[in-house]
Order: sequence, then C-alpha cells, then structure tokens
Amino acid sequence: MSYDIRLVDPVTKEPLHTKVNHDMRGGMYAMGGTTELWLNITWNYAHYYYEATDGDKRFAHEEVTGYTNGKPDGMKTEYGIRGIYGKTGAESIPMLEDMINKIESTYKDENGEWKTARRKRRVVYDEDGYRTKMDVYKAARSNIKYTVKTEEYDISEGDTSNYWTDTAANALRPLYQLIAMARIRPDGIWEGD
Repeated sequence: MSYDIRLVDPVTKEPLHTKVNHDMRGGMYAMGGTTELWLNITWNYAHYYYEATDGDKRFAHEEVTGYTNGKPDGMKTEYGIRGIYGKTGAESIPMLEDMINKIESTYKDENGEWKTARRKRRVVYDEDGYRTKMDVYKAARSNIKYTVKTEEYDISEGDTSNYWTDTAANALRPLYQLIAMARIRPDGIWEGD
C-alpha cells in the first residue's frame, strides 16, 4: 500500500510535467527518471504523517468509515498527508514545512540528534533453529518447517539505510521532494491515492 501523489493542472486535471527528467524516487519510480510531478510514498511512514498533522485543521479531510452493500456507512475526519489533496503547490509548502518541523521536533533530542526507537519484528527460524532471511510470508509459501519469533530491536529514527523502514528520517525525504515539486509548479493542484 502506498500514497500516489501528483500535481495536476488546475483546469484540465492532467498531470503536470517538468521540462527535463527528475529522479525523485519513492516506493515505485520510473527507471531513468520521469518528467511527471509524481511521487509514490510507502504507507510505512503514515503514522509519522498522522501524528504530525493530528488536530491541524489545514490537514483535515473526510474519510469513509466503512461500506455496507457497496455504499459508504459514514464519514469521519482524518488528518495526514492527504490533507494537501486539492490544495495548490503554493498552499502546500508551509503545510509540508510544518510537518517536517513537527516530525523533527518529536524525533530529535535537544541536541538535534535522532532518538532511538524500540521496535518489534517477526523473524523466521528454520527447523534447526537458525535464523533465515525469509520473511514470514515467503516461509509460509515454502515447503520448509519453520518457527516465527517476535524480537525487539533498537533503531535510530535517523536511519535511512532502507527505504522501507519506518523511521522519521525516511518519512521526511518525501516531504522535501513534494516541496521541490510544489516550487516547480506552485499553481498545480495535489491529487492522490
């Protein structure tokens, strides 16, 4: 799951493009770059975005609470990165900058150093008790006998060594990329999902 966010023309609603390729990458990206002002962001970072925007009316948007027989049950107010949808690039810049500041102030200490977080992960062990590199889903599809254990580990919120890891620093990179796009076409309108 991910967010697919792009700037579109305010009149035609067609995706906006740059004159030359850019190589801003997210979870999915175009090999060799693209001219489209588009970014795919993994949902792994969503909790940072929800936390940074919670209660900020600029980010409020309505979400369907559920469906019955294919029809929406109701709506509730949500916050998060989707709050930029429908806004111009120019309107979104201060919003995105505020998200960045909020995430940094939450996940950096008073000296500006990234805090350490305690996390849990599921680890697969083979029948001999050796840890494997398989994830739980691959192990389930294989014909090996395995055991899954939950382990705790520490990680720096500043770790950017793996795009998919939910760290504060990883969550910031797409926000900076969206600001760059918004500066290229401040008249564009954000669309997503």
